[in-house]
This record gives sequence, structure tokens and C-alpha cells, in this order.
Amino acid sequence: MQKSHRTALVTGAGSGIGLATAKLLAREGWQVAIVDVNGEALERAATELGPQSLPFTCDLSDAKAVEALMQALSTRTGGRLDLLVNNAGLLWSGHFKDQPPQNIARITTVNTIALAICTRLAFPLLKASADSGGKPVVINLSSASSVFGIPSLAVYSASKFWVHGFTEALAVEWRGQGIAVRDVAPPFVHTPMMSGPAASNPFHVRMGANLSPEDVARAILLAQRGGPLHRYMTGSLQLARFLVALMPNAWTRRAMAMIGGY
Repeated sequence: MQKSHRTALVTGAGSGIGLATAKLLAREGWQVAIVDVNGEALERAATELGPQSLPFTCDLSDAKAVEALMQALSTRTGGRLDLLVNNAGLLWSGHFKDQPPQNIARITTVNTIALAICTRLAFPLLKASADSGGKPVVINLSSASSVFGIPSLAVYSASKFWVHGFTEALAVEWRGQGIAVRDVAPPFVHTPMMSGPAASNPFHVRMGANLSPEDVARAILLAQRGGPLHRYMTGSLQLARFLVALMPNAWTRRAMAMIGGY
């Protein structure tokens, strides 16, 4: 189904949710710029997507590299961008006391600072789309971990609280610029990120990873088309938000301790 010449940029597109999102957008007729720090994964993704993909290897925490990326993208797309999907992210599962400091720094950088840098440097292209009659959108990948701090995912959970707040703030700031900002918050998703130590996380074991990357991709496409500001993907997650809001914090903490083995 061929659409107009709309262009999307998807970060972390070498695998998982990012790749599924890029594939769905390409099928919908979008030109898709795919970005990943893993050049080999990016090359495989570009081969799968075909001529509608524009691959860029980039470390999004490097502002100069992201600036060069946006300049290259501007040249290829006529200076506009209609959709930015901030999907790139890292996760570490385990007791916080065991988490290496360099790992804390890297997760925080990728999940928050890199997202902010990419969004800021994409602004001129998004604004050009708005000024030419488009309806550009920024979609940030949040998480069920933004509802309440998850023990054994402390740094990751905190980074998703940051995404939640960043989305709310920027949605207000950029509304007057003609740019919509929203987020999508899935529970655990069956992706490579949930393999290894994360697979034995007690919350993952109890709740399971019942969503596929394609499920999240479809939610991202819905978010591109319209609200709400925060798209919580499952009914159980929406119920959890409701219960957390109603219950005393002490009860919620006790429940988290029981599930997490603390």
C-alpha cells in the first residue's frame, strides 16, 4: 500500500522492536532511516527492508555523530522528517549492588541522554515537516517499568521514568511547533534484550514476555496516527496503573518485594 513520501527514523533498528517497526513502516509505504550502533545488524536489516531503507551506523550518545547523521538524512529526504521513533535502549537485570558502574553509566546514557540528543537534533527536520503541512510525530519507547520502580531493574526502570517525564514535557513544548510527542509503554517483550540473565528476572518469570516485537510495532503505528499521550499496551498493565494509583505506596512496595524475592 503505497503512501506519500513520508520519512521515518527508527533508532535501535538492527533487531527486535526497532527492526519490526521499520518493516511495518516500509510495508505502509514509508521511507525508513534505520539507525543502530551495530553495523553488522544494520546491514542485515537494510537487506531485509530493501530500497525503502536508509541505513546509518551511529552511536546516538555522540552529539557530533548524531549531527552528522541528521545532516546526511536531510540531504536524502529534502530536509524533512515525519516520524522519529526513539527505540534504542539497554537493559541490565539483577541486584543493583552487583551492577558494574560502567554498566550503569552506559544504560543511563543510551536510554536517556542519547534519546534527548537525537530528539533535539531532529527538531529542524521535524519542524520543516510541520511547516510544509505535515503532522510530524515523536514516539518514545517507554515501559511498564515506568509505572512503579521495579527492583532488580532499578537503573532501567529509572530511565523509563525519565522517558515518561520527558515525553510529557516535550509534548507541551512542541505542540505549538506542530510536532506531536507520545510514548508507547509495553510490558516485557520477547526480544534478544530479554535473553541471558534477564530471562531469569523474577518479574519476567512471573509475568512472562507475552508481546512480540510486531505487537509493539503496531502500537507505535497507532501512536503515530493519534493519542493518547502514554499508550500502555495491555489491559493488565492499565489495571496495574490503576491499582498502583489507588493503593498505599507501602502496599505496592510490599507486593514488589514479594514478586522480586526481596
